[in-house]
Amino acid sequence: MASIAIVTGGGSGLGREISLGLAHAGYGIVVVDLDEPAAQACASLIEERGLPARALHADVRKPEHMTGIVAAAQNLGGPHVLVNNAGGWTPQRQYPQAKAAEWAATINLNLIAPMLLSQHVLDPMREQGGGAIINIASSGGIGFGSYGSPEYGAAKAGLIRFTASLAGLASSHGVRMMCVAPDWIGLSRAHAQWERMSADERAASRPLIPPADVVAVILNLVQAGTGGTVVEMWGGDPPIVHSP
Repeated sequence: MASIAIVTGGGSGLGREISLGLAHAGYGIVVVDLDEPAAQACASLIEERGLPARALHADVRKPEHMTGIVAAAQNLGGPHVLVNNAGGWTPQRQYPQAKAAEWAATINLNLIAPMLLSQHVLDPMREQGGGAIINIASSGGIGFGSYGSPEYGAAKAGLIRFTASLAGLASSHGVRMMCVAPDWIGLSRAHAQWERMSADERAASRPLIPPADVVAVILNLVQAGTGGTVVEMWGGDPPIVHSP
């Protein structure tokens, strides 16, 4: 029987790459996404490989949806892995221009939702004999420089610290929580923006990180990572691993 992974924001972008990468490694997937057609398309590709999959339309910002996400994984025989991938900037405007409800929603999506869903899977994972949680942060949460979306950067910094703070879950629950903090990933939107940049702007920027490289780091953490580990990824350089 296949081990089961939950991937939030799993229908498109990096989430789709993670879902398919885990499936390639033999995991069944609960593809959680607000975009139901995208989630279904991704789940169908996984089922074509002979693996269990479930497309689930759910909003990780809503606590009442958490039970359904975990139940979907339990119905497939899991959960064994959770990838907290769903995230994003505040639409249109950021702090301080954004109203409190707008930037608070960004913090909710990028920090509170992963905290809450992680809390919901702990006991089910322990009952399954343990598991792994991977939080997808960002280079925007690292360092001390100016940043275009302060609330997003603060949330991702919080997610990094949250992960490192919970290295002890491996002992208390048999669950290893780890984090990947990538810089600019070479997805379609990034490539389109890269094409619009001038030669000087490109020369001053790090190269885009191939999505497959991010997936490879995630798989390595799931299979052999130590709880509390945070991996920084910067285009053109090897990953930087911070282990407890």
